[in-house]
Amino acid sequence: MQDRYVGDVGDFAKYALLRSIVSHRSIRLGIIWCLFRDESHNADGRHTSYLRRPEFRRLDPDLHDRLALIVSSDHRSVQKICTAGIFPSGTISCDLPVSASSQVGVERAAREAHRAKWLATALAITTKCNVVFLDPDNGLQVPSVPRHYPKAGKYIFWDELRSFWERGQSLIVYHHLNRRASVRDQTKAIKRKFKEKFPDASMIAYLLFRRGSCRHFWIVGQVQHASILQSKIEALLDSGWSEYFEVG
Repeated sequence: MQDRYVGDVGDFAKYALLRSIVSHRSIRLGIIWCLFRDESHNADGRHTSYLRRPEFRRLDPDLHDRLALIVSSDHRSVQKICTAGIFPSGTISCDLPVSASSQVGVERAAREAHRAKWLATALAITTKCNVVFLDPDNGLQVPSVPRHYPKAGKYIFWDELRSFWERGQSLIVYHHLNRRASVRDQTKAIKRKFKEKFPDASMIAYLLFRRGSCRHFWIVGQVQHASILQSKIEALLDSGWSEYFEVG
């Protein structure tokens, strides 16, 4: 996640999903932003025209209005999201940078140490949560970017996800699809990987949101949370979002 993306159309979908899930009284959500420094090489984050379209506002007027205020303030940041009343007061947020502020000239050992400390802190902060959302800038790890690379902060690694899973937490994971393969082929490959990494999961599902660009929200449910997560996804779709999400 980068601060400059706050309030774009992907954010709108993201928060709508999370708000649906935390509406169940038994769910305490932890949000791990995987915050990466803002980049400027592209125009990503400018997909905010939905804020001027009534058909989007009807989906969740309260969320729509809160995001519109943040975007219009010209100070878009995850800290603004944390203080905007978008989530219940019991929601836990970890907005520490996943990488050092600058990776230029930083030795491999220092990058790895920063990442290990970041993970340990995220785990400590979200101890009392039963569902954890991880929001990497790009998504799930890829073979071309090892953990010690400067761009590793744009990805979440499978063993990091397992650290939360193994203590009984269900997962929601953001993943941005690329243009090197079809959405169908990427989805099938990722789902195989989730089944391989989480063979004990009671639920492995995704919501695909195509506005602006294509991204997945993967939901991996522990047995004690699976029925709640499934019911909240269905409730979200019944509220009008089925026109915008594909579910699998």
